Amino acid sequence: MAIQLAHYRIHHAFAATYETGHTRAFYHGRTDTVRTCSLASCAFVRTMEEAGATAADKWSALKAACDSHGEQLQRVLTGQGVDRHMLGLLVAAHLSGEQPAIFSDPAFKRSGGGGNYVISTSNVGYTPLFGGFSPMTPDGYGVCYAMLEGRMNVAITSWHSCAHTCSDRMRDMLSTALCDMHTLFHAAEPKPKL
Repeated sequence: MAIQLAHYRIHHAFAATYETGHTRAFYHGRTDTVRTCSLASCAFVRTMEEAGATAADKWSALKAACDSHGEQLQRVLTGQGVDRHMLGLLVAAHLSGEQPAIFSDPAFKRSGGGGNYVISTSNVGYTPLFGGFSPMTPDGYGVCYAMLEGRMNVAITSWHSCAHTCSDRMRDMLSTALCDMHTLFHAAEPKPKL
């Protein structure tokens, strides 16, 4: 959610976002796409940016966004993702020489279809090994992160050829978004009754 918030604060727009979801539970399972940009995550970002929103409003929106994300993640992990199915149909269409209209529809591309995710993310787990990857689009970001005890490693990439993206700005805004969410967590904590 912090990546969504950071991107919105820089670009004032929501972006199709790819997050790796594994399908290792299946024989020869690989990955599918968890679509992090959702109605719930957009509502969270809007609430965070709303001047009159209370900490309770923001907390409620964050919880709803995380719950929605968790539900989508579970669908992907149980083989109910849509992106690999769509990729298979796209490849089959290319091989047959016929391309259904859906694959040339601007909404398909804008939603990330055909590998057009503006934000590509991956959590490399709890390993001290770390790396990164390039963005999927010329105007996008690659965000690789690892959660470790007491810290979080993040590698952010963008293309120098794009005047609208900047890894340093994204890093700074992601740091601010994480700090804002940290403050929100503490504001939402129940206070002990004496």
